[in-house]
Amino acid sequence: MTKAPAVIWVKRDARLTDNACLVEADRLHLNALPFFCFEPSLLTANDSSDMHIQAQWQAINGLRQGLRQMSSDIVIAYGEVVEKLTKLYERIPFTHLFAHEEIGNNITFRRDRAVAKWCLDRGITYREFPQSSVKRGGVNRDKLQQLWRSRIADIQPMQIPRISQPEELRALAAKTAFPKLPQFTTKQLWQPVSEADAKATLTDFLTVRSRWYRGGISSPNTAFTAGSRLSVHLAWGTITARQIWHAVRSRLADLDPNDPLSSRWKQSLNAFLSRLHWRDHFTQRLESEPDLEFRSLHPSYRDVPYENDERLHKAWREGRTGYPLVDAVMRCLAATGFVNFRMRAMVVSFACHVLHLDWRLIHPHLARVFRDYDPGIHLNQLQMQAGVVGWNAIRVYNPAKQLADWDADCKFVKRWLPELKEQTAEQILNDELLPSYPPRVVPFAERAKKMTDQLYGIRKTAEAKMAAKAVYLTHGSRKKTTSKRPKRIKRPAPPPSPTLFDNLDDNPDLS
Repeated sequence: MTKAPAVIWVKRDARLTDNACLVEADRLHLNALPFFCFEPSLLTANDSSDMHIQAQWQAINGLRQGLRQMSSDIVIAYGEVVEKLTKLYERIPFTHLFAHEEIGNNITFRRDRAVAKWCLDRGITYREFPQSSVKRGGVNRDKLQQLWRSRIADIQPMQIPRISQPEELRALAAKTAFPKLPQFTTKQLWQPVSEADAKATLTDFLTVRSRWYRGGISSPNTAFTAGSRLSVHLAWGTITARQIWHAVRSRLADLDPNDPLSSRWKQSLNAFLSRLHWRDHFTQRLESEPDLEFRSLHPSYRDVPYENDERLHKAWREGRTGYPLVDAVMRCLAATGFVNFRMRAMVVSFACHVLHLDWRLIHPHLARVFRDYDPGIHLNQLQMQAGVVGWNAIRVYNPAKQLADWDADCKFVKRWLPELKEQTAEQILNDELLPSYPPRVVPFAERAKKMTDQLYGIRKTAEAKMAAKAVYLTHGSRKKTTSKRPKRIKRPAPPPSPTLFDNLDDNPDLS
């Protein structure tokens, strides 16, 4: 009988590089048995979709291929984790269970606690390793920068360690197979998710596309190539922020100061690093406030009188509101799982401020159509764009202005709204639309004013002001502000060099 192994519980961390669990097993000279479980409670959750299930299938399949190249394998199970760990323990009484920390929704929070108790009851050593600068259980916000330095900036990514897996364990793992789920299929418009794809995307971004990042990520047309496209890999754990941080820093160090283009590269890459850092800032809020999924961060905004008209909710979900840019974004998301941040903010703002839909009502649908769904980012941004955080500016995105600013030739709108394909950009911008396109479900200005008046009315109360100070001290950014208005960046031309994301317009199938 093989000596008791360490089980490596794989969740949103399907990678071999920068994997603390594998490194720790090697350090302790333990045999390693990776284990992944497709959990029905997660697969059927209201924030889960085929997009997510397929992404995880791709990621685990890629991990299995990598492990087999190292003469190892992974146990693949279907069922609830505690049940499947119990069966595995009866077969092989393992002594250690290693996992990476996951800052997820309430379901994964309760699941992780159940696994910890299961291990404690059996005397199994259970260790969770951080894979970001987020501090388990919350942290003083003044120490976040210190955590970023100690966990990300000052430590190089871990290399792939030696994986010790005797033939008995390898044979056991090899007998396990993926469950037969209809979601396990490749969709042409969905971004591939695996460790190999993550590394290719990072290289493509650093060597070709990042030059257009600053100034190119606001338009829904250019963001598909100018954006990093790494969010999906960070969300599913096929790459870490530490890997990306050090790769970008290395690229910055290699820039030729005599190259006239180096200045644009530098500006873009530094802007990207700033956003990468902010990612952990938002995720820390969810870790510190697990109830963020169900109630607003600021207590005074927990009972905003939203209408929650299902007719409007349905029109918004289906991209049939009569506002072309809103509808194009919603249909693009349903087909590809991706749009840029500005467009995401716009559809949330429109839903909450104009359609008067509760951010908690729109949360599940948006989660399902975001290929890069990450609860820590998603829930925070929903509340920020809904204007219920309490200290951020309440921003109402006017879809007509956003269309004129970022899709003036209506290329994006025509791409995703076939019923407007034959209309000119001028007709679309002037709202001279064909009868086949739905009329506006509500008027913009008066509806937006009604909601913002309510939100500002709450903000002006003594109770809200007092609560805002307390919430900000706990969760607010410690970044110094400046009174200078940021310089407007000239929008760059699209990359002339081939990239990994050039083929969107070559795919006519919108199903």
